[in-house]
Amino acid sequence: MKRLSTVFLLLTIIGLSACSKNNNGGCGTQMCSTEFATIVFQFTDKNGTPTAVTDVKLINIRTNKAVKIPPPNPYANTVAGFVALADDSTKSEFSAGGDEVRVSAKSVETGKMASATLKISGGCNCHVSKVSGPDKVAFN
Repeated sequence: MKRLSTVFLLLTIIGLSACSKNNNGGCGTQMCSTEFATIVFQFTDKNGTPTAVTDVKLINIRTNKAVKIPPPNPYANTVAGFVALADDSTKSEFSAGGDEVRVSAKSVETGKMASATLKISGGCNCHVSKVSGPDKVAFN
């Protein structure tokens, strides 16, 4: 019986120490889901129809630095005008409370530029998320 208690105690200690090592890059222990979050933004023409864009840029206003935009997912259907601005692989580019970012792009059709300001959080949060701002912007 004493041996069984020792084995149970040892397994409990190992299990608890494994949980404490699940910290999010020095952010403390937290339970996060396994979902993979992505923030998608839409560019439209003046009639509200999604339109193809180029030269997409995302600037973190707090740091005044360009944010790495995630590469297109080769397994997902890409739709003209929809751009993934951030995902969980880039959440370290943002603070946990959220940073204002300026997204801009050039219309393939007209060559005009359009931009908008959003607030995106990441950091020690489990997932990247859009805190505030528009979901789309139109080229006029």
